[in-house]
Amino acid sequence: MQTFLYLLFGYLDVMAILALMFKTFRWPFWEFGAKLSLIAVTLSVASYLIRMVWDIPSYDLAVQFILYVVLLRYLIKVSLFHAVDVTAVGCLAFNVIQFIVYFSLLAAGIVSAEEAQQPAGTGIFIIQVSCELCSFGIAYLLYRFHYGFSFLMKPPLDLYMSRKSSGGQLAKTVINTIGILAISSSVYWLLNYQEYLLILLMVILGALAILVYLYYKKDLQD
Repeated sequence: MQTFLYLLFGYLDVMAILALMFKTFRWPFWEFGAKLSLIAVTLSVASYLIRMVWDIPSYDLAVQFILYVVLLRYLIKVSLFHAVDVTAVGCLAFNVIQFIVYFSLLAAGIVSAEEAQQPAGTGIFIIQVSCELCSFGIAYLLYRFHYGFSFLMKPPLDLYMSRKSSGGQLAKTVINTIGILAISSSVYWLLNYQEYLLILLMVILGALAILVYLYYKKDLQD
């Protein structure tokens, strides 16, 4: 039963992140419903294997980031550069939501710090459901009030044409990737030390704010 719940909530986590990605850039979500569902199943199973079977949870977030980029690239037909940008925003936004939800539930006494450090269990599932509801709610509000960025073309794109990119775009993509992988790699370790959680939240929030600002300027230019 716990395995089923892990896979189910893992699936919903990924769908929530994909909803944030797509609505942040005003892409149609339901048009790609089947492919997005396949991505969610793939990442949910991968996370289960990494955390529960192979017992190497410190690699989970970094592997998921890479899988998001690869699957967006080849299933949704998003250019590599845009796949990195979209994944960075979606994952960082979801991480911020996770921290806010976690601190709120912790302050309310609904979950404990010990429960939050477990790979599965009632406390973790409560946090996940709360994060998913918040993420889907934010994605809906972005859609409802027509917020988000419009400078990225709606997929699918010609993958051959998408290879023609400037050196500046390549540099930005490399920096984004290194930054997100560094944050992803540190999240697991810092989550085990409660005194660093606020610092980690500030780092992730700062990274997200910088990306949003850069994309806002790009949106104005286009």
